[in-house]
Amino acid sequence: MDIQLSEKSLLTLRDNFISDRAPLGRDDNTAINLYEVYADAKAVNNSILATLRTVLNPRLTNELKVQHLYTFEESSPGGELPKQNIPRAIIERVESNIGGNSVFTNIQLGGQRYSPEHFYNHVVQLVDNVYFSTNKANFTFGTDIMYSHMNSLYGSEMNGRFYFTGLENFNNMTPYRYAREVALADDPAINQNVVAGGLYAQMQTKLFKGFEMIAGIRADYTTYLNNANYNPVVYQELGLRTDNKLNTFQLQPRVQFNWDINDKHKDYLRFGAAIFGSDINNYAMINNQLFDGTKVLTVDIQNVGVPAPNFVEYRKNPSAAPGKELFDQLGLDRQGTINMNGKDARIPVVYKANISYNHFFNERFKMGITAFMTLARHNYMYVDRNMVDKPLFTLPDEGNRGVFVPLDSVRRTTGNSNWMDGRKSKKVGRVLELNSEGKVNQFAFVVDGTYRYFRDGEISFSYTWNDAKDNTSYNGDVANTATLSLMVKDDPRDLRTMSYSDNQFRHKVVFYGTLPSFWGFNIGVRYSGIGGTRYSLAVGGNVNGDFVNSNDLAYVFDTKNQHVPEKVRQGIQSILDNPLASESIKDYIRKVVVKWLKEMEV
Repeated sequence: MDIQLSEKSLLTLRDNFISDRAPLGRDDNTAINLYEVYADAKAVNNSILATLRTVLNPRLTNELKVQHLYTFEESSPGGELPKQNIPRAIIERVESNIGGNSVFTNIQLGGQRYSPEHFYNHVVQLVDNVYFSTNKANFTFGTDIMYSHMNSLYGSEMNGRFYFTGLENFNNMTPYRYAREVALADDPAINQNVVAGGLYAQMQTKLFKGFEMIAGIRADYTTYLNNANYNPVVYQELGLRTDNKLNTFQLQPRVQFNWDINDKHKDYLRFGAAIFGSDINNYAMINNQLFDGTKVLTVDIQNVGVPAPNFVEYRKNPSAAPGKELFDQLGLDRQGTINMNGKDARIPVVYKANISYNHFFNERFKMGITAFMTLARHNYMYVDRNMVDKPLFTLPDEGNRGVFVPLDSVRRTTGNSNWMDGRKSKKVGRVLELNSEGKVNQFAFVVDGTYRYFRDGEISFSYTWNDAKDNTSYNGDVANTATLSLMVKDDPRDLRTMSYSDNQFRHKVVFYGTLPSFWGFNIGVRYSGIGGTRYSLAVGGNVNGDFVNSNDLAYVFDTKNQHVPEKVRQGIQSILDNPLASESIKDYIRKVVVKWLKEMEV
């Protein structure tokens, strides 16, 4: 709604409301999840914005904006389960016989791991822009001030989980492990208050005929008024402070050149480069404030002392799930999982550059080519600082893969190990420290064209060649996700290797076409396809002895080496002989074996 207050002032009011429902929209991280596992998601957002634009004189305009944003996000168990949720049952190594071979998978029932949870946010933002024009240049000066109040109920792993090996143990209700994050308060929701401010300036001018330059700079600073508590035990044992703050100052220059060659509107050359600061990952800050070791304790029992599950009772009475009473009943150490900011943690920064050339063959047909470079530095990553520094033994037959638990703690029958045996300090649990060692190198080339064949009917196409490598593809979410997503040989803290990103694709083709408009309607079709995504071959278990049992890279043995156990050689050979197996997997196995053999010869 526009209100003309005076000849020079215009007030505009806008309100945007979004309601998003996603029944059964939250799955879990086990290979096969039963129907009841899927949780419901709901989001409601409302934004009201008032803009006052005042033309002070022909050269000077002021634009003031005030906004209030309310966001409501909630995850809750699906209709099959009580709203408080129940523990998960994770049945590992469920065996099937396919083509005479034994294959294994994992199955889950019970509650989804981070339901229920909610995020209720109120944000008030003030933006003021001053636009000043001269005969040679246009200037913009502005400030951006924002206050946020956030109430967050974090639910990850709060419902508990039982681990079983095989269906027989599940049928007998004999789990080998029970783990749960236990909140000490009846209402574990936390409040955060955040103040952010920014100043910026931009100049737009023509350096010569057809050649335009846009240059600007922005400075941002954010402060959290609520922080994690200081945990003296973590400091005494590991020398780490749980109350570290994030370095949030960001200086962001940018420049762009647009050249209409000879000012004939047929050939355009553009070049731009900039440094962009990232937004703060509030989810990570919630993790680190809640999991400081004073609000949530960790139950992790393996083998002896694992409580007997009763899933029928949990469905009737969710409060019957084993929880904080176990500390007294079993004499467990009152330890908590720690999520914390590292002392040098800072906001990620992205360096971007692009150059493009576009040619108009005529008023109906144009083509262009663009090159992009993106270098991300100081990306977020969590690493376990309570894990022993060096492997306690190695596996010579697997390229000296390191194992971070004592050899005598590994169960001979199943190969299972207990990550707690590989801790530096027995007085604290996992200590996941947020650092800024992540980085990304991404390059892309795009060729595109548009042809307007009749009236406003158009055909557009583009082809993209892309290359993206990183040392971790973690980009937010719960702290444990960082350790789940990084595929490793042995040490999950080693971020020296740059390999293909989880977001890598090699080729992308897009086609888009529209019919000429008729009676005010447009009809179009779009096709998009990508190829060259990457995958890793992983072990179905925990080889290196850390907390995670799903991210160990598989060692590819030589099927012709008689020193390799026959069962292992037959398993690899069965993949090579399987006509249904992807050729890319077979090629990968063959290339890796050749690589190993060459290295051994050297």
